[in-house]
Amino acid sequence: MLNHVCRYLLIFSVFLSIYGCAAPPPKEVKLIYPLPPEEPRLVYLDSYKGESNFKKRGFLEKVLGEPIFSTEIMKPYGVTAYNDKIYVTDTQSSVVFVFDLKERKVTFIGREGMGRLILPVGVAVSSDGTVFVSDAKQKRVFGYDANGNLKIALGKKDEFKNPAGIAVNNELGRLYVVDSYGHMVHVYSTKGEPLFTFGIRGTQDGEFNYPSNVAIDMRTGNVYIVDTQNFRVQVFDKDGKSIKRFGQIGDAPGTFARPKGIGIDSEQHVYVADAAFDNLQIFDENGKILLFIGGPGHEPGYFWLPAGVYVDEKDRVYIVDSFNYRVQVFQYLSEKWKKENPEKYNEYLRGHY
Repeated sequence: MLNHVCRYLLIFSVFLSIYGCAAPPPKEVKLIYPLPPEEPRLVYLDSYKGESNFKKRGFLEKVLGEPIFSTEIMKPYGVTAYNDKIYVTDTQSSVVFVFDLKERKVTFIGREGMGRLILPVGVAVSSDGTVFVSDAKQKRVFGYDANGNLKIALGKKDEFKNPAGIAVNNELGRLYVVDSYGHMVHVYSTKGEPLFTFGIRGTQDGEFNYPSNVAIDMRTGNVYIVDTQNFRVQVFDKDGKSIKRFGQIGDAPGTFARPKGIGIDSEQHVYVADAAFDNLQIFDENGKILLFIGGPGHEPGYFWLPAGVYVDEKDRVYIVDSFNYRVQVFQYLSEKWKKENPEKYNEYLRGHY
């Protein structure tokens, strides 16, 4: 009897050591780029993984494991943000995670019913709140309302070969869909009306080789396409006319090996994630390399197979860190941001120098 009691006490003490409430809180991470003496330009804010961002797991959850449907990101790819919500496609869970930062909760889109997702890749939100999601397996783009109900479906039979990155120009009411295997871009109205396409397979200006993602420069309406297997970024006007390109294959800063996600801030800096380098490269509007951050790793500020990138209207930069099962968020310290947040900027200056 005594042996049984000792055994239970030992097990209980192990549980307390692992799951007890005496564990110290995580330290605040302070990452500011570039290094001194350069002026701070980019600051790490936070990472998002799932419901664990907003609530602690209970004792039984820790002992028994995760529920059948995971509430934590498993294999993220695309990301966007709108109205204090972060939308992340998860190709393994076959849903879109919605991180509601105000309500501090996670909900899901495409989990069941009409519009159920199989392989969600790209995600974008229009100004009326419609959440567009490309599904590479079903070869369609679905549009959902704020409650996750299906509103619209784009893509007739054989229209798409592999819809991937998507982006919305709200001023024009246009949705741009990158068809990776089709080596082209489809353009629709946000009401679902087909407008035009551009691009064919090739290596010349205006041609693609397995393009992957797209971003809109909201100051000009120009469309930036990651031309992945041509190892470059191509820039088009709003109607698909080729303007310029930058990048080439290589292993030096400013070159690409496996470019994926792309985003553009309010000062027309271009952010490109490279899944081979495990980094984020930042260019000016002419394609000149300004800064790169990251490298292979698991700590904040490092990446393992980064994918989608998005920059919101407040110059927050969202980067999908696929094999670290998270989205990392950074703040670009634009001139507008510095004027609106002088105290915070001075705090970053003090912490930087």
